Amino acid sequence: MMGPPQVPGPELAAQVAGLCGGCHGTTVLLGVTPAYADLGEPLLAFDASSDMIAAVWPGDTARRRAALADWTALPLPNGSAAQVLGDGSLNALPDRAVVRAVLAEVRRCLAPEGKAVIRVFLRRDPELSVDEVLQAARDGRIESLNVLRWRLAAALAEAPAHAVPVSDVLRAAERLGDLATFAMARNMIPEQAEHFLAYRGMDLRYVFPNRKAMVEDAGRAGLDCDWTDTVGYPGAEDCALAVLSPRR
Repeated sequence: MMGPPQVPGPELAAQVAGLCGGCHGTTVLLGVTPAYADLGEPLLAFDASSDMIAAVWPGDTARRRAALADWTALPLPNGSAAQVLGDGSLNALPDRAVVRAVLAEVRRCLAPEGKAVIRVFLRRDPELSVDEVLQAARDGRIESLNVLRWRLAAALAEAPAHAVPVSDVLRAAERLGDLATFAMARNMIPEQAEHFLAYRGMDLRYVFPNRKAMVEDAGRAGLDCDWTDTVGYPGAEDCALAVLSPRR
């Protein structure tokens, strides 16, 4: 059962639209996040996985369409996007070099007055250790296994790389014992343990930057980075909206 903080709801989509002034003009979506599918007209969603498009995209219409594409080489003219949106898009990349390449492509596609709004799952400042995250879970100070998964990932994603193999996230979580049993004892949803277990043997890395690293990488791509916090769902304190605009 995938849910918050990984899956945004309509309130977060409305906050993103508000930051873009209503999302008028061509909107580019990095990924196929269903909650963002109706933001912008037209909306062009790009993902590197045909399976992901088939699984979660709500379908093409006259206003929106999804296509396969590499985020470092989007099939768009320079300056053609009024806004670029993403939800955890930068976290899903394997290292900061790719993050910078994607941000450079965002900069290329944005109109001079354009804006990118991307929700980023962040490493805490001050930082939390893995032991501190696990103790918070034991004490009932973490709402769900979904929140625990991302908080452990962020704790493991140490500077300067800020990258973590997902198999390490599972290994850390298993220090709590059987995850489904742990969840039931704390009134969490035990089925969320499946998302941890899917990491076993998986050769995949995610990036969890802190705010300083994100601002640095955006700056190298020619983008200014401001922040807007998100609220109202479990784990909201671990992620914020990076509001990016072309540097003049």
